[in-house]
Amino acid sequence: MQIDQLDIRQGTANTPQRSHGNCLPYVGVPFGMNYFSVQTDGSAGSWFFQPDSPRFEGIRLTHQPSPWIGDYCYFLMTAVQWQSSATKPDLVGNYRPTAATFNAHHLALVDDHFRVRTELTPTAYGAASRYQFDQLIAEHHGLAIQLPDQGSFMLTATGIDLYTNDYHGGEDPDLKLYASLTLPDIDLAHSGYYDHDQQWHAATQATGQSLTILIATTAMTFETRLATSYVSADQATLNRTRLSDQSFETLLNESVDQWAHYLNRVAVTDHHPATVKTFYTCLYRLFLFPQRFYELDVNQQPVHYDTTAHQSKPGLLYTNNGFWDTAKTVYSLFTILAPELLPKFLKGFLTSYQETGFLPRWLAPDERGMMPGNLVDSVIAESAKKGLAKDLMPALLAAMQASDTAATNTRYGRQGADAYEKYGYIPADQYNESVNWTQDYSYSDYCIGQVADVLGQSKLATNYWQQSHRYLALLDPQTGFLRPKNADGSFKPNFIPDRWGTDYTEGSAWQNSFAAVHDLPTMIDAFGGDTKFNAQLTKLCNTAPSYQVGGYGMVIHEMAEMAAVDYGQLAISNQPSFHLPYLFAVAGHPEKTQVTVKQLRRLFNASPTGFPGDEDNGSMAGWFIFACLGFYPVCPADAEYVFGIPAFDEIVIHLADHDLTLTTQNNHDHNNFVQQRQLETSPMTANKISHADLLKAHQLTTRLGLVPN
Repeated sequence: MQIDQLDIRQGTANTPQRSHGNCLPYVGVPFGMNYFSVQTDGSAGSWFFQPDSPRFEGIRLTHQPSPWIGDYCYFLMTAVQWQSSATKPDLVGNYRPTAATFNAHHLALVDDHFRVRTELTPTAYGAASRYQFDQLIAEHHGLAIQLPDQGSFMLTATGIDLYTNDYHGGEDPDLKLYASLTLPDIDLAHSGYYDHDQQWHAATQATGQSLTILIATTAMTFETRLATSYVSADQATLNRTRLSDQSFETLLNESVDQWAHYLNRVAVTDHHPATVKTFYTCLYRLFLFPQRFYELDVNQQPVHYDTTAHQSKPGLLYTNNGFWDTAKTVYSLFTILAPELLPKFLKGFLTSYQETGFLPRWLAPDERGMMPGNLVDSVIAESAKKGLAKDLMPALLAAMQASDTAATNTRYGRQGADAYEKYGYIPADQYNESVNWTQDYSYSDYCIGQVADVLGQSKLATNYWQQSHRYLALLDPQTGFLRPKNADGSFKPNFIPDRWGTDYTEGSAWQNSFAAVHDLPTMIDAFGGDTKFNAQLTKLCNTAPSYQVGGYGMVIHEMAEMAAVDYGQLAISNQPSFHLPYLFAVAGHPEKTQVTVKQLRRLFNASPTGFPGDEDNGSMAGWFIFACLGFYPVCPADAEYVFGIPAFDEIVIHLADHDLTLTTQNNHDHNNFVQQRQLETSPMTANKISHADLLKAHQLTTRLGLVPN
């Protein structure tokens, strides 16, 4: 499926109280430094786009990876007409969402207020835009640029150079995004800006708060070229000059080619066109993050801005990625579909370590310190086990070990690392969300052991593998849950399984007791064996989606989403539940995995309400893609996949040296169970397959049936 067939408004109908993805309709190239989105209501904060609203405030250059993170270094561009500058004009337009084009490579709409057609095609560091006024209804017309916070600009006869500075709370409070934009036939005499107090200034340069710049032009049809830089104004100009000799159509086609480079790696044949469209729309979302935070200097060498040292440095760097969300789906898919990306990403994450002393946890653009654990460790271990980025592994292992300590700044390192070493778990009377932190640290320890093992450091590997069992200290076999434990070794009293928060992250004991994916045989034995574990999983799925608000003190959107879809306590709306359906197969009941995954796929579609919860930088899209492929990386650090149930008649994955064809026989809606699998010409009875065996295969055939075997 081609990129011009995909409407990127999937998952964009959201409020703070209910998420259908909490996505934005990102117009951009894969892993671009900026994305562009229509803004319908800036007063709504992070929820500034609503897909059905005809209100058009402009095209926003955005770096918002999630509404819960928020935007930074952004600004708004709108083609407008105005009668007089004496009073600030209303700059809000109106458009028809159903008549607009929302593709990743092309945004096009008609503003019937200002009588102008606007088009934009993205590049790695900027965009080309085309504006066509069909009728002049006011004295002046041109481009309005609104800077949300501190900013500066200089207007010339050929364009504008500016910066915006609105990132607060990071390592560099003075972080700037520089922009260079060309625009023809500028009428400087009628250009200027409104200051923070809405006073007009007929000036060509200014520095201040919340500036609104009006650039008048005499052309009814004109194009702009925009490029940005975090490094410097000169770098922004350099990035722009690389676009200056290319036509709008050429840049649009280049954007198409960049998307085809990834989307064409998978070819789907199926009799469910709506599901195929959902699959490819999710594939578009998969290749958005992480975003590049590096640029190419005059010698075409990577350079980036180091927010810790407050200076530019050579090397790769990436941003806008939370590993708690993405580590277990996004990067696993990259190892199959685009393994050449992993060395670049890992080199960028290593840059983060070299500049801060710790591997990243949640970058936007630098460390936000959100969510438990250090799950970048999972990405590193998975890459090591799959033979990727071998030359980086010694340095990455050292970085993993250095990052397993506490830091003075709690955004970095392991929160409560000293307590974890002392007690063997994170004590609930000292730290919040202690159950999740303990499990995630246990998994990180396993990941460090896996990398050490790949590098032949067996003693170090054994030590970390032993530590990876520490989560067992929280297991209560009587209740069948992992429970918070105090420093004195006692379980926290008054345990309620469906109470959210305080001791658990974005869930309750139901969703957060089964995250020891690296140690499933031991965990299942500790629960009392396959039978008891299967019974607890079955109970999880069949228990009403009840919740007590607990430490959150209010209904948060994840609670509402779990209750809305009513799949028991299986809250597929959030990452802690992603692997839960596949645990049935691990415990000897693959038929329960199959029917559960097939039913959960029904919660996804390509519409603005297309996700059951926060999509989170490709993570939920990645879950759906795996659910359609028919397997899932329950433990990425083991470099293997647990089988589920495929969705399509045929999928061809174009690997580097051959094609892997996944064929599904008897693929009817009423067939919920796998009857047989065959790898090449040999029957398969195992419930999992290694990454190596999968990628060297040419044919995997699955036959479905009405009832389980």
